[in-house]
Amino acid sequence: MSALAAFQDGFLATLFAAEDPADPRLAVYRHGALANLSSSLAATYSVVARLVGDAFFAEAARRHALAAPSASGNLDDYGGDFPAFLAGYPHAQGLPYLADVARLEWALHQARRAPEARPLDLARLATMTPEGAGAVRVALHPSVHFVTSAYPVLAIWEANQAGRDGTVDRETGPDRVLVRREGLDVAPVLADDHAWALLAAFARGATLAEACAALANPEDDFAPALARVAGWGALGGQDRDASP
Repeated sequence: MSALAAFQDGFLATLFAAEDPADPRLAVYRHGALANLSSSLAATYSVVARLVGDAFFAEAARRHALAAPSASGNLDDYGGDFPAFLAGYPHAQGLPYLADVARLEWALHQARRAPEARPLDLARLATMTPEGAGAVRVALHPSVHFVTSAYPVLAIWEANQAGRDGTVDRETGPDRVLVRREGLDVAPVLADDHAWALLAAFARGATLAEACAALANPEDDFAPALARVAGWGALGGQDRDASP
């Protein structure tokens, strides 16, 4: 290890030690670094912060930062392990849904940063032979993420958006949430059984024919489910052209 690397490791160890450093200058720097990480988490996990309150969130963010310092110079990369931290955080055990709400917020954060991709051309598919269309392997849009929970996490998230008073209008799960970007914003949506089966098949790399076969009643359910999933903007194109 070089002298510079050793200095950097020692500096980070001092900043994120359990106790404040003896040097008051380092203590000021440490407090500022922890405050920046806390602010970053609060921006990403705004619903979690609202659910638990500022003081609770600040302390949880501080403990998380000490346990898992940022590994990147880009604060947008920070906080992916916060849901797992909350799942094991003793003071959050009275809110069993909190970690799953955090997982939803991280999925939304990732979706915002995902690259663009051309959408699936349904009109093009309609011109193909059934055999040709069935051989097409559909890709998910890069912004797509899946969140499953035993709790009504989407209703909780929606109830805590700007202009809402926090009243949850649906108190039972389970939830299967598709997260994707819609225009310049992200939009989570609950997926029904047929749409979820298609999405899961496409996530595995299935062709259209294979995804169709994954449904219990393909003749009735495939076309409307595919239209729903495409309408949500969840499909990012196909990996090859097939002959019409």
